[in-house]
Parts: sequence; structure tokens; C-alpha cells
Amino acid sequence: MKNQLIKVISIILVISMIICLYPNIIVNATNLNDKLQENQEKQEEAQQKLEYITEELTDAVVKVQEYDDEIRQAEQEIADLNTKLSALQEKIEESTEELNDKQKEYEENKTLSEERLVAMYEAGKTTYLSVLLEATDIVDFITKYSSLEALIQSDIDLLDKIHQEREEIEASKNALEDQKSELKLLRAKREQTSIIMKNNKAIQQNTINQLSAEEQELQKKVQEYKDEQERIENLIKLASGQGYSGDYVGGVMAWPVAKSGTYITSGYGDREHPIQGVVKLHSGIDIGNAGYGAPVIAAADGVVTMAGKYGGYGNCVMINHGNGISTLYGHGQKILTTVGTEVKKGDLIMEVGSTGVSTGPHVHFEVRVNGTAVNPLPYLSGE
Repeated sequence: MKNQLIKVISIILVISMIICLYPNIIVNATNLNDKLQENQEKQEEAQQKLEYITEELTDAVVKVQEYDDEIRQAEQEIADLNTKLSALQEKIEESTEELNDKQKEYEENKTLSEERLVAMYEAGKTTYLSVLLEATDIVDFITKYSSLEALIQSDIDLLDKIHQEREEIEASKNALEDQKSELKLLRAKREQTSIIMKNNKAIQQNTINQLSAEEQELQKKVQEYKDEQERIENLIKLASGQGYSGDYVGGVMAWPVAKSGTYITSGYGDREHPIQGVVKLHSGIDIGNAGYGAPVIAAADGVVTMAGKYGGYGNCVMINHGNGISTLYGHGQKILTTVGTEVKKGDLIMEVGSTGVSTGPHVHFEVRVNGTAVNPLPYLSGE
């Protein structure tokens, strides 16, 4: 019985993979309306089996996916650590160069100060007062007095500067040592994470080797599905930082579907899934009750950084609003904008559809901060 269930799940995954990996095989959305309505119940049933039935998978396959999640997380941590290490190394080099410059300037000013002291010593009994008494008239007196005052102030300023530079050098040395210590810790953490990842890979491979033929086939399909999801996620993160240098002005974002009666059919947050790690987070909200062709609008001012078919998102538009804020609109019937277009809040960008991995006409709407999905509701409600 379990093998039959695995085969059923395998077929469902294959269908989902084909839709996700090869969205071009989907016929034009305007010609799909009748077929989608006819097959709605079957698609919903398949989607439910794919997303919500956990007990039909073997523990071994689930265990493999748990290890896979840990491996992927470790790989991401290592990539993040490498980025931090690179930035910190560059910062250390800059700090070292600044410290060298400060020390050079300090030595020059210190030498100048010592020369002034030597000059004053060699002047012997000549004092500031004797210089003033040598004045021939009031104008000469004022001139000499001003010159002496400027000279004294110069000496004072030089001594103050030397003292300040000495303190700055000490602070820079301490900061540099802190940076070097942080660098050492990051390298140690990277090494530790690498060891954990290698161990998990070995355990995972051993677990895979013990799977039955059916389980290994299912595992392979799951892996392909997750790889594709990761590829799409990376594309979205890349698009989040492209094409716009303006500032997000804040305020309430517009409701993405310009039609009355629409509402959220699926909220943001974790959703149960049969395969650990395949879909843990519903990264946006689904807005339904719109119908095919309903207008989808830009939630705020910005620049379009993505406009095309992207795996399970189907026809997808992404807008960069500045300050790291971007929005994503998925499953469109037809895209009505292009990459690089400057849009205003409320501009038409897409039509509601059901392209990609979808069971009916709706809009999948996301808000991302520096490429990472966050709950859209505070942005839509103005919080």
C-alpha cells in the first residue's frame, strides 16, 4: 500500500516539476479558461495531496530531506560567512592603511614640535618679553605681539594635535585588533560549519543508499523540485537589488488587485508539506475571487526589475521600490509592463491568471526586504 502511495506522490511531483521547470508548455492563459474550470477539482485534489498529506511518505525519505535542509542551510551560512570574511578583510586592510597614515602624520608633527622646542632652547635668554621691548613704536609693538601670539597659539595647537593623534592611533590599534579577532572567529565558525556539512552529507548519502528503488526515485524528484525552487529564489533576490536607486517613501501600499470583492485565500507563514523542507514558508499572500483578466496594479512607486515567466510563479512581475523594498506579483494571465519601466502606485502591470503552479485564478503577492520575503500585511495596512 505504501509503495502505491509513493508512486502516486511521485506522479504528482513529476507533474508539478514539469509545470515549474517548463512553464512555456502551458498554453496561452486566454485559451485555458475552459480547461482550468473543467479540471479545477482534479487539480485541487492533486495539490492537496502534494501539500498536506504527510503520513504517506516513508520516514526514511523524510529523514533524507531533513539532512538536505541542514546541508543547504550550512551551505548558505558558509556563503554568508565568506561574504563577511571578504568584507572584513577589506576593512582590515583599509584600517591598516589609515593607521599607517596617522602614524606618519603623528611622527611628522612630533618631529616639528621637537624642533620648535630645540629652537626655543637655543634662543637662550631671549624671551617673548624682550622681543616686545625691542619694539620701536606702537605699531611695531602690536605687530610683534600679534606674531608672538600666533606663534604661541601655533605651538599650543600643535601639541593638542599631537595628543589627539596619539589617542586616535591607540583607538585605531584597538579597533584593528578587534577586527582581527572577529576575522579569526569567523574563520573558525566557517571551518566548524564545513565539518558539520560534510558529516551531514555522509549521513545523508548513507541513508539514501538504504532507500528502496521507489524511495530513491521519489527522493530524486524532490531534490530536483528543491533545486528549482532555490534557483527561482536566487533570481528573485538578484532582481530585488537591480534597477532602482530611489527611496521607498513608505505609507500604505495599494491593494494589488484593482477589483472589489477580492480577499486573501491563503496567508503568509509556514504551511504543512509532505516533504520536510520543500515548502516550509508561504512567502506571500494569495488574493482570490478576482477572476481571469482582473487588473493587477503596482502597490507603490518604483521600477520593474522582473517581468516574465519564473517557474512556479508563472507570469511574474517584480518592482523595486528603493531602500531594499520590493514587491512580487505571481500567476498572471498577461504581463502588461517591461523590465526597466518606472511605475507609479496604481499603474496597471498585469492581469490576474493561473499560470505556473496554481489551481485557479489568483494573485500571489509578496513584499521583500533586501531579497527576503516578509509578511505583506503590515505594508498593506500602513503599519
